[in-house]
Amino acid sequence: MDIEKTKRYYDRLSDEDICDCVYCRNYVKEIRSTYQKLAAVLDDWGVDIQKPFETIPIGPAEGIMYYAGAQYVIMGPSDDFKDTLIDDVHISVTNSHPMTDIDEDHFVIEISPICLKWNETKKDT
Repeated sequence: MDIEKTKRYYDRLSDEDICDCVYCRNYVKEIRSTYQKLAAVLDDWGVDIQKPFETIPIGPAEGIMYYAGAQYVIMGPSDDFKDTLIDDVHISVTNSHPMTDIDEDHFVIEISPICLKWNETKKDT
């Protein structure tokens, strides 16, 4: 994994590059404060936890939004990546993801499961 290239990748992403559906907006709003330790580890790897490549929402129930997982791009080879468990969230390399359209060496990780406060906020106009 190349932490500096990964950090540059996320630095270049803007809010417009992130999915705008209500599930992703909820994810972006709640993920960092809910999973602070996970966010810190991803930060150490150059990944911005508030800029997921893909989320896999299951749906809200009783004020909680459940996600089967969320995916993030990491630049460089996956050779030195080890599956990790942080606060009951698994982090692993996945080969099941949308096309990244990235020409450089990279891989995709998935974090799962994720449970967040459900805000049902409408899009700001």
